[in-house]
Amino acid sequence: MKKIFTPILLISLVIGIFVRSYEFKERFMYAHDNDLASWIVKDIVIDSHIRLIGQLTSSPGIFIGPYYYYTLIPFYLISNWDPLGTVWFSVLVGAISIISVYYVFLKLYGKTPAAIAGFIYSISFGISGSEREVVPTTPVFLWCIWFFYSIHLLFRGEKKGLLYAMVLMALVWHLNLALGLLFPLIIIAIWLHRKQYLFKDFYKPILTALLLSVPLMLFEIRHGFSQTRSLFGTLFGMHTGSADFLGKISHVVLYAARNASWILFWDPPFSDYIIPGVLLVAFVIMLFFKKYYEKYSLMLYSFWLLVYILFFTFNSINLSEYYLNGLYIIWLTFTVLLLSYLASVHKMLKVMVLFILTLFTLQNFTSFITSPNNNSGYVERTALVKYIKIDSVAHNYPCVSVSYMTTPGNNFGYRFLFYREKLHVNQPKSESPVYTIVFPHTLANRIDKSFGSLGLILPDYERYTPDQVALSCSGANANLTDPMFGFTK
Repeated sequence: MKKIFTPILLISLVIGIFVRSYEFKERFMYAHDNDLASWIVKDIVIDSHIRLIGQLTSSPGIFIGPYYYYTLIPFYLISNWDPLGTVWFSVLVGAISIISVYYVFLKLYGKTPAAIAGFIYSISFGISGSEREVVPTTPVFLWCIWFFYSIHLLFRGEKKGLLYAMVLMALVWHLNLALGLLFPLIIIAIWLHRKQYLFKDFYKPILTALLLSVPLMLFEIRHGFSQTRSLFGTLFGMHTGSADFLGKISHVVLYAARNASWILFWDPPFSDYIIPGVLLVAFVIMLFFKKYYEKYSLMLYSFWLLVYILFFTFNSINLSEYYLNGLYIIWLTFTVLLLSYLASVHKMLKVMVLFILTLFTLQNFTSFITSPNNNSGYVERTALVKYIKIDSVAHNYPCVSVSYMTTPGNNFGYRFLFYREKLHVNQPKSESPVYTIVFPHTLANRIDKSFGSLGLILPDYERYTPDQVALSCSGANANLTDPMFGFTK
């Protein structure tokens, strides 16, 4: 670790922390996942419920593991239960990731690749934008950096990589199950060096992975291995026929190649996202024949890319971009190898690399500063909820009801904010005074109050009598008792 904190790393850290914390309040897109996280942390700390699972994922019957939510607890406590405090979790993850990518590339490829990798990682709008999202998948890039390193160690025959890999394997359930597609790399690497392994080499890694997997094992035992069965149903849900094979694989390749474009240029100046990805792959193959990197690396890179492309081509699951976040480290590696090679060939090419990095910096920084904000996040939502609280107190309403006039999905993301304001919120059918949240404004004929892109229609005060309101508020607080989408006790 000697002299790891070089000037270029410190510069990258400063830049990285800036782009991950700039306007952290205004750009915090507090939505359903954030509301769920707040509710789950409340369930753990305030309701004293030791949780074995987090939120339900988009795959039926499969949940996110609980470690992410336990990690958020200090941020809620420090911020006095203000969800805004969790933004610093993402900033911290980003800073650790920048240090990690510099360290890993320094160990694997040398000083120049490490400097380029750390710098690109720090300011890339595609990467920083993903890390700014306070969601369970926020640490995925950090996970990939260290898994990439551990697999390299295993391919080199260094046994310590096995412990790293097994720890990371145990954490996949808590981040993104698509990362599990990379596990065969562990087996391949061990098989290549099988003669040097003894049974005792596996004890500590396996035991560590089992200890980290205790929440998963307890939950599965208590619930009849329901997630395991759901996972196998998802994994083997193959139905892509020959008629649509070409269409499906081109769709997956397009999504994968788009990650490559977004590493350098958030809004790439290409009419086709495929071009940067194809060029990077071609250059890396060329570098293999020039013996620019270790022989085993091409096998590692190829498997990493192909396993994602083939799985999502043949699987029936609807492809989302975050499923392919595990590819960012490969595209970053290809980019860094190409630029560092060019910089080492000739002084003129070194100047060209500096020009590319300057262009990259200007384009990504401009994209970051000018990126639009839809003005419906944390600032607007908290202001709207506070207004409902103030208005309800002014009219002596012991409770309110809230209806939503929104596009699908935008009716979520308010319940913890209601809870923080100590609002008793019922369903409109309760006959409690109705406040209507509107997004976008065009869905309603009138808006009484605006909070950025959010609108609020106030109750028809004249129709509510004190006795009627008191009766409607006599039941349980629906905000606390009604089911919550994605939340399971």
